[in-house]
Amino acid sequence: MARQRGYHDDDMPIQMPKLPQLPKFSLPLKALGGVGGWISLALVLALVWIFYWWFIQRIEVGPGEILVLTRKVGAPLPPEADGQSVLYPALLQKLGQPPNSLKYQGILYEPKGEGRYFYDPFFWRREIFPATLLGKGEGVGAPDEIGIKVRKYGDPLPPGKIVATEPHERGPMAEVLQPGRYNLNPYAYEVKRVQPVFIPEGFVGVQTLYSGAEPGDPNTFLAKSGERGVQPDVLPPGMYYNNPYVRRIDLIETRTQTLDLVGQDAIRFPSNDSFQIVVEATVQYAVRQDQAAYVLAAIGDHDDIATKLLLPVVRSFSRIEGSKLRARDFISGEERSHWQETVFQTISQQCYAQGIDVQQVLIRRIEPPGQIAGPISERQVAEQEVNRFRKEIDLAKSQARFVEQEEMQKQAKALGEAQRDVVTVNTEAEQRRAVAITEARKRLEVSKLRLESAKQDAQAKISRGQAEAEIIRLRFEAEALPLRDAVNAFGGGDAYAQHFFYQKLAPSLKTILANTDGPFSDIFKALSPSSIPRGVRPVSTPTGGGNNTPASAPALSGGGR
Repeated sequence: MARQRGYHDDDMPIQMPKLPQLPKFSLPLKALGGVGGWISLALVLALVWIFYWWFIQRIEVGPGEILVLTRKVGAPLPPEADGQSVLYPALLQKLGQPPNSLKYQGILYEPKGEGRYFYDPFFWRREIFPATLLGKGEGVGAPDEIGIKVRKYGDPLPPGKIVATEPHERGPMAEVLQPGRYNLNPYAYEVKRVQPVFIPEGFVGVQTLYSGAEPGDPNTFLAKSGERGVQPDVLPPGMYYNNPYVRRIDLIETRTQTLDLVGQDAIRFPSNDSFQIVVEATVQYAVRQDQAAYVLAAIGDHDDIATKLLLPVVRSFSRIEGSKLRARDFISGEERSHWQETVFQTISQQCYAQGIDVQQVLIRRIEPPGQIAGPISERQVAEQEVNRFRKEIDLAKSQARFVEQEEMQKQAKALGEAQRDVVTVNTEAEQRRAVAITEARKRLEVSKLRLESAKQDAQAKISRGQAEAEIIRLRFEAEALPLRDAVNAFGGGDAYAQHFFYQKLAPSLKTILANTDGPFSDIFKALSPSSIPRGVRPVSTPTGGGNNTPASAPALSGGGR
């Protein structure tokens, strides 16, 4: 059974497919008894239920589609619903029900996305609709497609309000749907497809708010930011996803524009001497970007700017200033240049205050009356000849002054060279003298430094010799002092020499003859106790020792010195 967009179950009757034939059993039901009959009945009912569940309740929602459900059973909506058919959250809250309540009959607010669902058609009306798709522009410069949601349910908007801002209000919403897919209930919302606003280079966007606070001063051209009306801020070039129910964007060009005053639009006015003057001009102007909103609100587009502002201002000031001059003043001369400058300055100041920047006013042609054009031209030629002769005279005078100045320059140059030579000689002499004095002073300073250095060297050598002599004296004194103390300790030099001899001899003795007779023993016999110096005592032979130390060998007491 093929489905189309907007399909629902009430559009066509349900065609029941043929049931598959059940296999025939050879055993009769009587053989199975009462239990077999009940089992067969249960199987049949199960097959019927499965068929009903799969082929009747099942509904497939394909890609890019949504399923909208309408509840057929339940309590009808009370009078407080004001004839609403969509069970949106604000309405259920108003009726004291949760957002997912199924108490009342009506269209469910949230649709179902693609997939497989099972809803009984006796309790639900099932409708399939295509999802809302907003395309994105393909290629360079291709515009996107955006959507504006228009709410179909809710209370009507109060007077003066055009955008639904409360959840219970019906009408256009401020939200802008960007390119993409949206599963929106067609009974709850309508999508208005619009194009985004593109502001090219050289243009700005003037914003007009349709929704916002009431303006504080309704008698001004521009409202304050956020108030309903023309906004003072403009939009720079770019792409804007704009909601036309909330804001209108008007483009105005800010590049230089040209207004030609020729032909029928040429400026015509009488001169001071009652001659008709025709002036053709070109005005170059541009809309000030900071005043673009005021210009569009107070004046209009570029056609309005030309007809309502520039033409009246240029013509009026040209006539006012031009009627002060004579006809011949417009052919040439300083009066014509002064008139052009005065007109330009006056027009610029007047238009700048209105948001228009007049960049230049070019006088293309001035047509004087024919009856004075010839004589004035001849007079101008004569004046030009006089001016030419005067210029030639002035040129000859200038050349004469130039020759005179050249001769004076030559004379001044020769005098300057002579003075420069004298100055050079004097300068060189002074420099040589200064150099000689400097050299002499430098040699003197060097000699003084050398003398001082020699004195310091001699003093250093004397100090070093004295220090070395003192060091030698101290070293010898340090070496002799212990010897003197040792001699004093032994009571004389002989005792100390004997002691020194014994110290050197004793370690070398290995054995001593026990015989006391002989010349060698006589040496030790001569050493009577009275001849042993103080501090030296004889050493007795240790008993049982293995050393061959002589019994009469002297030893130092108290430290071995």
